Amino acid sequence: MQFLAPAFVAFTAVAVLPVLIHLVGRSRARIRPFPAMDFLLAGHRHVARRTRVRQLLLLLLRAAIMATVPLCLAKPFVEARSDLPPQVSGAQSAVLLLDDSLTMGYRLGGTTLLQRAKTRAARILSALGSHAEVALVLGSQGAAAPVPELTGDRSRLLRALSAVTPSYRPADLPGAMRRAAQILQGAQRRGRRIYLLSHLSARSLEPGLAPPPGVEVVPVDVAEGQPLPNRAVVDLHVEPAPSLGPAGVRIQAEVYNAADQPVRDLPVTLLVDGRPVARGLLDLPAQGRAVKRFYHVLSRPPAGGGDAARAPETGAGLHDVTVEIEGDGLPADDRRHLRVEVQRRLRVLLIDGDPRTLRRNDEVFYLEMALHPGEREDHALEVLTTTVDELPARPLSDFDAVFLCNVRAQEAQRGPLVRLLLDYVRGGGGLFITVGSNVEPEAYNTAFAELLPQPLAGTRTTGPVRGPDEDSEAAPGGPGERLERMDRHHPLLQPFLSGHAAESLLAARFFRYMLLRPTPRGAEAAASTVLGYESGAPALLERPLDKGRVLLLTSTIDRDWNDLPIQPAFLPLVQQAVRYLAGSPLREPEPPALVGQRQEIKLRPDDTRVEVTLPSGRKRLFERERLQGRKHLSFTETDEPGPFRVAVAGEDRVLRPRPTEFFVVNVDVSQSDLRRASAARIEQLAQSVSSPTGALAPRRRVELWHALGALLLALLVGEALLLREK
Repeated sequence: MQFLAPAFVAFTAVAVLPVLIHLVGRSRARIRPFPAMDFLLAGHRHVARRTRVRQLLLLLLRAAIMATVPLCLAKPFVEARSDLPPQVSGAQSAVLLLDDSLTMGYRLGGTTLLQRAKTRAARILSALGSHAEVALVLGSQGAAAPVPELTGDRSRLLRALSAVTPSYRPADLPGAMRRAAQILQGAQRRGRRIYLLSHLSARSLEPGLAPPPGVEVVPVDVAEGQPLPNRAVVDLHVEPAPSLGPAGVRIQAEVYNAADQPVRDLPVTLLVDGRPVARGLLDLPAQGRAVKRFYHVLSRPPAGGGDAARAPETGAGLHDVTVEIEGDGLPADDRRHLRVEVQRRLRVLLIDGDPRTLRRNDEVFYLEMALHPGEREDHALEVLTTTVDELPARPLSDFDAVFLCNVRAQEAQRGPLVRLLLDYVRGGGGLFITVGSNVEPEAYNTAFAELLPQPLAGTRTTGPVRGPDEDSEAAPGGPGERLERMDRHHPLLQPFLSGHAAESLLAARFFRYMLLRPTPRGAEAAASTVLGYESGAPALLERPLDKGRVLLLTSTIDRDWNDLPIQPAFLPLVQQAVRYLAGSPLREPEPPALVGQRQEIKLRPDDTRVEVTLPSGRKRLFERERLQGRKHLSFTETDEPGPFRVAVAGEDRVLRPRPTEFFVVNVDVSQSDLRRASAARIEQLAQSVSSPTGALAPRRRVELWHALGALLLALLVGEALLLREK
């Protein structure tokens, strides 16, 4: 046993004071016999014996108390062999590389691996002594170094160490190792070491992780070799389920078992918008994967109350889908999130300007087939076909989009159609105009002057065209002209930016189309070209008009002037046009972002404030100064998984949700396999370049004064009990 303050040991001699006080205080009175008292004393001899025993115990307790107090002040301790690495000795320059990645949140023995790592790092820091200079670096991707330079300030290092919190980011040990090596380049001490505190899994010690030249890496296994079985949801897909209707989806979750034992009947739960809607069981093979499928109809309760017995409305809009499994040691990778968009049911009016008895020769035959390809009544698009003379009694405002297909100007002018269309578009409707043999440029320029994106000039023929009475199945032949120019930033063309859809669209041949005149001066808004031919002439134009918009296709919507309707791209093109005119364009599902990735939030010119709500409920507010002159807001605080909500304010400064900018963030499960690296790999990483061979493990100090303090309290309690009156 040793003492930090050995001078106080001498004060243990005060333990004899209670004995001296007892001896000095004994009664010195002369004893005189008194016969009457002999009788009483004989009856109480057994009481006297108990009293002497109690007084003796009280004397011993007081002596022990007097001896324990100076022993506590002397701070006794003993030394034992430490479980720290043998390199923790002598003056050196060291970097504590603390792995704070997602997998360090694994709970083992009631505490997380990160907490174990922090405790071990504090002990290493204490054992290094005052002559060592130390820095602190974190091992997660993109993490800053809490103490980025070598220092001897132990209090600063301990404060930085205690401030390290769990992270959802993946590990980047090679990057952290490079930062540590840069710090050690300016080291003043001879020994340069990196203490790597991690669970030392095979995935984290990737091949790119190697000791820097001239630096010794000391791996410290905070899991102490214990197995770390883990399960994770590694993938999540949502696909339409047409058999269930427009809001039906099939959710497919892939679950991985990194343990060496199979798992039977693992509970898997599907949550939609935060509510559990389905549960199932899944069997997982050892070190293998399995897929769990759910079928669900996205729906919501009827708005505005009403009869509760009615069927729920279609769940159009955005939904948060989550699949989670029963929790294990690492709960962070036990769930995965996805954002699902369900398009609302749209109503489309087709005004047929060239109806035919033979349906396949009809002007809108291919358009009808593309907008309503199936026979289901619950299709996402409700299509109504009419002629100018048979316009429905329903107002145009009941429709989300209107197609004006090869209608004669004279027929349109006979009734209120032109005025109705103008009011419809100005009120926020979407109009799609197509041309054909019935369209006379001058008459159209007069009748639809306020609606046309640009005045018509005349036709241009680039190949043989079909006559009005020819069979629609006969290909017109000829070279024709193809589409070449695409506005890749236009929402309507987002599905055609790459792949087979783009190839199919650009493969269409146009044998005749309308040429256009320049936009007249004084027009309310200039038209923009969405698609253009090889010659440079516009093929599809857009013009905003008050709250609505007009699209003009300078060729036919059937096969009279082109072969676009028989191209695979025709169906998604016209459906996307309907969605765009209705203000609900189809978008490719955005892959969820990963923790730590930048997220771009689209801005509008009149946006003055943006508020992002994190999954934890915390909010981040960005004022006009951060938004002015920008088209996107780069949001980088994606450090937690889950759904993120975005609210935007215009000139009125009132925040309103903008669902189109909602996004979700998932954890990176690439390192969820926590099986320990092989001994050869750890030895390869720990090849020593600076420590002397045969170094002994440092001794660790076991302090005893805390136990002595507890003993002192027990002695005081015992004295109080003996002094209690009987």
